[in-house]
Amino acid sequence: MADTSTGLRDLVREYQARRITRRAFMQRAIGLGLSLPAISSLLASTAAAAPAPSAQEARATGPSRVQTGGILREGYDLDFSRMDPINTTWYDPGFFALYEAAITNDPQGNYVPQLAQSWEFSPDGTKLTLHLRDGAKFHTGRPVDATAIKEVYDAIKDPNSGSPLGGLMGPIDSVDTPDAKTVVLNLKHPYYDILNVIKTGYWRIVNMQTRNQLGAEYGKKVIDGSGPFTFGEWVPGSHVTVNRWDDYPGSITPYFENKGKAYLDGIRWEAILEASQRAIRIENGELDTLHAPAFQDVERLQGNPDLNVITLKEWSGYFMGTSFERKDLDFHELKMRQAISMAFDRQAMVDALFFGQGTPLYGPVTSGDKYYTKDVENYNQFDLNRAKQLVAELGWMPGSDGILTKNGVRMEFSLVIQAESQNQQLGSVIQAQLHELGMNVNVQAFDRGTYFGKLFGTPAPDAFMFFYLWPVPIDVVILFVGTGNSPNWQKASIPSVDAAIQAWQQASNEDELRLAGATFQVEVARNLPIIPLVNRNNIWVNRKNVHGWLPHQWNLYPYYNDVWIEK
Repeated sequence: MADTSTGLRDLVREYQARRITRRAFMQRAIGLGLSLPAISSLLASTAAAAPAPSAQEARATGPSRVQTGGILREGYDLDFSRMDPINTTWYDPGFFALYEAAITNDPQGNYVPQLAQSWEFSPDGTKLTLHLRDGAKFHTGRPVDATAIKEVYDAIKDPNSGSPLGGLMGPIDSVDTPDAKTVVLNLKHPYYDILNVIKTGYWRIVNMQTRNQLGAEYGKKVIDGSGPFTFGEWVPGSHVTVNRWDDYPGSITPYFENKGKAYLDGIRWEAILEASQRAIRIENGELDTLHAPAFQDVERLQGNPDLNVITLKEWSGYFMGTSFERKDLDFHELKMRQAISMAFDRQAMVDALFFGQGTPLYGPVTSGDKYYTKDVENYNQFDLNRAKQLVAELGWMPGSDGILTKNGVRMEFSLVIQAESQNQQLGSVIQAQLHELGMNVNVQAFDRGTYFGKLFGTPAPDAFMFFYLWPVPIDVVILFVGTGNSPNWQKASIPSVDAAIQAWQQASNEDELRLAGATFQVEVARNLPIIPLVNRNNIWVNRKNVHGWLPHQWNLYPYYNDVWIEK
């Protein structure tokens, strides 16, 4: 506590002396563990206490201090997907350099302009009108006008497009373009959540003319977005690179300090799948920034005077799915899913795997989400004895080797996971804890492409573990648990969950959305179409010579418009 207090006093002095920018203040305050409301309050009080800067001071701490050029080297904890917003299984940090969305979030969680300078709902909540900014264009020069955005939204809505999350466009009846600067989303019913949907990576605006010309080759060697960087190369299993776009027309996003072209020459993201190597790479100076160091290395990194460590709450979590089609294993029975859930000692998982850098997950949504309800904590608590009672009630009894059997069927199944060290460690813990219940689990780890091929394949896997990553988690969980949705890989169908989904998707304002979100979480926690596991902290690290790099709570990845490297 003393170190934090001292660091905070020093930080305030630097800000008052105008040796650092507001952005740098926020970044370092987050690294000291302050919440965004606390930082906002501190900034307000600090500004009130400080004298206004002179013109000379303003020039000394303003853009003239920025150094242009250089390649930012960022370590990433996953392999890279093809960066096509319409048809990809995952969106990676490069989306935030190559593409822009209609709107985005600032560090306080507010919706702010990006391609749309303003927007409003109709009084009855059934129309959302986007008013587009002037001057935006794609890398190939085509204007980002209403027609271009309509083409994207229409493609996402088309079930043949391959969009993995196109189901969230279901409440959109049609898209109109009254003029070149106006897009109107006509809704089948009030759908306030649409703002959460269109800001995300899967609804980033791509030039559909280029995409249609290239077909399945789009995203492999050519990307046509409107972001401040152009595509360099994508080498699966290795890296992604982008280059500064010198013709970038600039940004209107209010919290970006740099409204013009990027300061960096480019960015190189490196996939570092072995967790133990991530911290070493940034400590050795091989990386400038890093996502997701191994949790056992976090304390050491926090003590390194050359590094800033930013710890955020993660919206996303790990869950397990069991195939409802495996009726011989009773996975379609609620008691069986409850037994599996009660066999998990989630706190032990957090302590062993995350070194305390995480929390148990009792429902589908983590405590980092603004719609989280503590009511889910009444479910899925660790109780191995009760778990054994539940399987016995279904007729499962342990054999001579301790493995459960029923009608000559042994409780044996495969668990499909992604081949990444954190996933593999958690898979091993699941295997061990379910063995205590009498289940023999065969963990199968695959590279990302093969993994998703298994999940979308026929027949569906017996069981799988998944880590979803999404800035509004209820939206993505809906796709995993709603009847007929994709990717509902476990083929769950639970009427009370479907009813809760409908209420969420028909909410007409923030209050209705919050209430519907709480109901949805409880129904999932109670009925277990998926089985929640654990949530990890979201940790970012940068060397202190990197400025303007601001991961924050409300976007999955940082934007790179403001980033520059002090040489």
